[in-house]
Amino acid sequence: MAYSLDRSVPLPLRPTRLGHYDVIVKIAGGGMATIYLGRGREPNGEERLVALKVIRHDLRHDERFVTMFLDEAKVLSRMSHPNIAATYEFGTDDEQHFIAMELLVGRTMLDVWDALKARKISLRSDHAAWIAARVADALHYAHELTDEGGAPLHLIHRDVNPSNIFLTLEGNVKLFDFGLAKSSGRQGKSVDGIVKGKLPYLSPEQVAQLPLDRRSDTYMLATTLWEMTTMRRLFKRDDDVETLMAVRAGLVPNPCARMPDYPEALWHILRRALARDRDDRHATAAELAGELDAFVASQGSPDEMPALTAEILDALYPGEREERTQWLRRARGYLREPGRATMTATMPPPVPVAGASTASTIPPRPKSGR
Repeated sequence: MAYSLDRSVPLPLRPTRLGHYDVIVKIAGGGMATIYLGRGREPNGEERLVALKVIRHDLRHDERFVTMFLDEAKVLSRMSHPNIAATYEFGTDDEQHFIAMELLVGRTMLDVWDALKARKISLRSDHAAWIAARVADALHYAHELTDEGGAPLHLIHRDVNPSNIFLTLEGNVKLFDFGLAKSSGRQGKSVDGIVKGKLPYLSPEQVAQLPLDRRSDTYMLATTLWEMTTMRRLFKRDDDVETLMAVRAGLVPNPCARMPDYPEALWHILRRALARDRDDRHATAAELAGELDAFVASQGSPDEMPALTAEILDALYPGEREERTQWLRRARGYLREPGRATMTATMPPPVPVAGASTASTIPPRPKSGR
């Protein structure tokens, strides 16, 4: 599908420049935002391609969505971690609220899970544990984040799941989409009966609508890791009500009972991380990451994991690396070529867009607490 960038053709719904970035082409769209490919220059003069996340045109005057968007932007602007998608700039340009983010090229863990499932194969357990450990590193960093005065933000992601974990073609692991994150600095307020996050990955305390802390994020990550290493869904059922009941019950099958080669050491870590009572879980994401890294080290060489990640992406999606490399090369050359009027968005979305669909409605907890 081609998107015209000819300046003589009026396209009022697509911005031409946001902040320090020229807008090249739309590459994704979701429930709350649209993603454009943008190009600008770093202070040293080098060119930079970015993903420009822009609040959807029809929502740009909706106070609730604007507040959510700006809350996310403010949180992201304080983060700098190798396993969190970088944010370069945010602001409002000609009534367009935008966030300039790191352009990630690769696949989400959900994409990888689906591709593996279709081929009836799975990741090595130590490789899956290494990926989860990098996400845990990112979560611990976010959980420890402070405001300008050094006060804790008490940030909780609330939506850790395979669709928000990204594997780049270089073999890096990135956690992204803090759009539903809860922190002490947010302006947006939660609504009774609205639970933030995808149902099959919620923690029992989220379903019970109890006050949350960082241990909900580690539970969601552990649910993801259990699924990555078993190639089975843990709590997802045929309908939402059954899924919520499964999450609330918190019964986690022992993979070793069905998979003779499943490492006992990994199950020991997961059993603790998936404890229904959060007081029995790891106290911090750093503690979980440490146990996972120890397991990976006991199985072989952690240093090979980035290369293995890249190798698996190439095997699952043959030809995609070259296709995306060429697409980005064309994007870098775009607007420097005389007479060039269009750019074709053939590359799959590098950064999926989160939407309001990740907020789920369940019956509110009775005032009495029963």
